[in-house]
Amino acid sequence: MNKLKPYVICLGIIIAGLVLASLLDIVLAALMPRFYSTAAFIVIFGVAGIIVSLLCFVTATDLGNKPGMKLKWPIIIFLACTGIIFFTLLAKLEGGEYRAAFQSYGVTLALSSFIFVKEKNNEQRI
Repeated sequence: MNKLKPYVICLGIIIAGLVLASLLDIVLAALMPRFYSTAAFIVIFGVAGIIVSLLCFVTATDLGNKPGMKLKWPIIIFLACTGIIFFTLLAKLEGGEYRAAFQSYGVTLALSSFIFVKEKNNEQRI
């Protein structure tokens, strides 16, 4: 169970991010219907995908900061696969009003995980 803990926590963060983005969408639509548009709808879920990706990566790497556990690449692959599932499968299953939002969430979740691919070099170049 200890090896699955970072993935379960990431999945919880991803679902919580989707729920919070949906609630924010509903609140903004209710409070500012005049300025609310389809573009705002898609952008809310896109920004939520980026934030969730960052939170998942930081949380998982902190949990996996133990000897013998390297979680950088597995978490990047997990986030990319989850984003692809959101973009393809869940968007098709929903198929209605939230299809574009799920696709936006999935794309940003998958692509923003690749921010962490490059290793940070602590040495200064002269």
